[in-house]
Amino acid sequence: MSHNDYKEMIPARALSALDPSEDRDLSEHLLTCAECRQELDDWQATAASLSLEAEPMEPSPQVREKILSQVRETKGDASKVLPFAPPQRNVWSSFGSLGAIAAVILFAGLLLYVVLLWQENRAVRHELTGLREEIQKSQLELDEKTRLVRMFAQPGTRFSELKAMPIAPGATAKLAYDSSGHAMIMAQNLPAAPVGKEYQLWFIVPGKQPMPGKTFSTDNQGKGMMEDQVPAEAMTSAVFAITLERKGGVQAPEGAMYLKS
Repeated sequence: MSHNDYKEMIPARALSALDPSEDRDLSEHLLTCAECRQELDDWQATAASLSLEAEPMEPSPQVREKILSQVRETKGDASKVLPFAPPQRNVWSSFGSLGAIAAVILFAGLLLYVVLLWQENRAVRHELTGLREEIQKSQLELDEKTRLVRMFAQPGTRFSELKAMPIAPGATAKLAYDSSGHAMIMAQNLPAAPVGKEYQLWFIVPGKQPMPGKTFSTDNQGKGMMEDQVPAEAMTSAVFAITLERKGGVQAPEGAMYLKS
């Protein structure tokens, strides 16, 4: 989280309205940020001072009478209980008490409104982040498909279809490369690669060791696209294959073959 994110959490902290995980995150930030510590002290001091502005409320006549009744029953001698005149109420003092109470209620309402705005703002930011990621992903897919379509339209472009091996039934891939050897491969329905693994393209020329190509990963639907360069000796008679290898690729095939032309 950014520094501003932590600052927005401070009013909620003053009201003890943060959930445990947010409270822990803010506490860790406060250990290293003097500015936020000072701002939290100011918010807590303001909340405490306003909550103490209200003057103590006088008990109602019913409460007084109940206390006197209990005293009479306990002592058994009502003569020792001296009556006293109810205190004179000061109208202006009452207005002052009501004003202080109203100020506390207003301040609490404002703090609650700030917390609600902060939560709504955070939800909107998360939603915008997700939308930006989706837009970027869609843009990348569009760019890749546009390059693939342009390659298909170029004269002399060659195509090769890679078929699934028994380990990956249903998987398919198409590879296109132009006269300069610039190639693009698009695979579908490949199984999700384990952690630390990637799919790798190979160029297999009869009588020679398989030549390694680049590696690529797939999305949640098993789709993957990649650009590579076909070696000169593989331009006319190569077999193309895809295996599952260590992340970053290897120089000689080690993993199982998933697709082959």
